[in-house]
Amino acid sequence: MRYLHRAALLSERAGDRRFQQRIGIGRTLFLVLRSIADAGEVPPSQQEIADLLSLTKGAVSRHIETARQRGWLAVSASSTSRREHALTLTPAGRSLVQEGLAVQREYERLGGEHMTDAAMSTTIETLKTLCELLETEERR
Repeated sequence: MRYLHRAALLSERAGDRRFQQRIGIGRTLFLVLRSIADAGEVPPSQQEIADLLSLTKGAVSRHIETARQRGWLAVSASSTSRREHALTLTPAGRSLVQEGLAVQREYERLGGEHMTDAAMSTTIETLKTLCELLETEERR
């Protein structure tokens, strides 16, 4: 478990540094924006984004406010709930997500260059299983 914890921390730091250097935002803000971009017609709620990214709702709210202030995200009243907001990427926000996807692909290729396809597949399956077990435990 020590190596798993260390790999998670190093991955977060390296990803944050790469995103900051290339597009001027942190990895977590990119992931929040990407969650909205990936949702399609029905934008996710802040709670859904928080659950998807294992963040607190407060952290998601702060990232949304930052994105709104920088012109990447429009926040309006939701047509389905008075307690939620509708989140829509602006053209600048969609462009930023596209730039971030390119950074993410580079970052993913880095791992692919040093691992065989079989090792990568095994690692992905192991991490997926571990996430499922931890999510089940967290719901208890």
